Amino acid sequence: MSKKTNILIPIAGRGQRFIDGGYAMPKQLIMVGDTQMIDLSLRSIANKDECNLIFCLRRDHVNDFSLDKILKQKYGDDIKLIILDHITRGSVETCLTAKDYINNNDPLLIYTLDVYFENFFDPTKINQEVDGTILTFKSNNNGYSYAKLNKDGYVSATAEKEVISENAAVGVYTFKEGSEFVKYAERMIQEEITTRGEFYICPLYNLMIQNGSKIDIKEVDKMHLMGTPDELEFYLTHSLVKFGDKPIAICADHSGFDIKNKACDILKSKGIKYVDYGTFVDKDCDYNDYVSQAVDAVNRGFSDYIIAFCRTGQGVNIAGNKNKGIRAAVVYDEYAAEHAIRHNCANYFSVPSRVITSDTFSNMIDIWQQTTFDGGRHVPRITKAEFNESV
Repeated sequence: MSKKTNILIPIAGRGQRFIDGGYAMPKQLIMVGDTQMIDLSLRSIANKDECNLIFCLRRDHVNDFSLDKILKQKYGDDIKLIILDHITRGSVETCLTAKDYINNNDPLLIYTLDVYFENFFDPTKINQEVDGTILTFKSNNNGYSYAKLNKDGYVSATAEKEVISENAAVGVYTFKEGSEFVKYAERMIQEEITTRGEFYICPLYNLMIQNGSKIDIKEVDKMHLMGTPDELEFYLTHSLVKFGDKPIAICADHSGFDIKNKACDILKSKGIKYVDYGTFVDKDCDYNDYVSQAVDAVNRGFSDYIIAFCRTGQGVNIAGNKNKGIRAAVVYDEYAAEHAIRHNCANYFSVPSRVITSDTFSNMIDIWQQTTFDGGRHVPRITKAEFNESV
């Protein structure tokens, strides 16, 4: 008989940062665009229907928001619910309340709802060649958990809220057998192995490693964190924005006049709405006068993206980047166009009229329509740049 993966989803935390941020309802029910956070987050997991879903939730969320009924409506009556009457001392202690369901030789996936990654993870294909896997992304922010690798590529140590490598934990953990998690979780609590008074999951792997277990990592890309109000706001205002959802603001100086007009024709042919802010005559002019109008359109929420033309692209780029909320990038070919969004979350494209062709521009438009921000390791650098922090 084949093993069936247990997916354990602990959603019984205090959620203090969202409470302090003015959110009245449980974090998992907060709307993210047109869907609730729990639905968006669980989109990352493929083949959920072939797994056992187990939720740990708070009694007050059941009483005040009928969270138990909502979860069954969403995911079926067969899901398992553990309803807690108190706040635990961390995720390990919360997960242990599901011991009756996971203390067996079936694979276990522990999944926190603070994350969404666009490339699916399939829990029915957990690596059985190792004893556990930590999903990771690249970072150097000391707010995350980290896994350090040895020369053979296995995890040699983990740490909570301490940067010991570039491999930050996403918040998704697998165990070859659920009984192994239970054994080491109980030992962790017995030995009082805490970080800032809480029992975190990632450090539990240290106990397994000390006992000879093999733990590896799996890096995910296009990953978005939503564990704090700031992270959620960043996702809503940066990652969720798509090129073409709103009219494109387009502008140029005299050097970009001809290619701007061709660009308008290309946008129109692709069914993309735009507003042309000038220049409207092929005479010497100052690009700042037209850039300022396009930037105002973004600031007022009429547009999300700007395309600006000048001879080299440098002038309009300088003019754009001095404005709060503008992330301008010089783009001159398809590669630059793609990575302006993927890695830099650009919302302002500075195009050099002297080197760009209509065909290349048309290709760039197609790329922008299909490309989204990768998130993950790129978020801290974008945040620093926007708030003029030292990098």
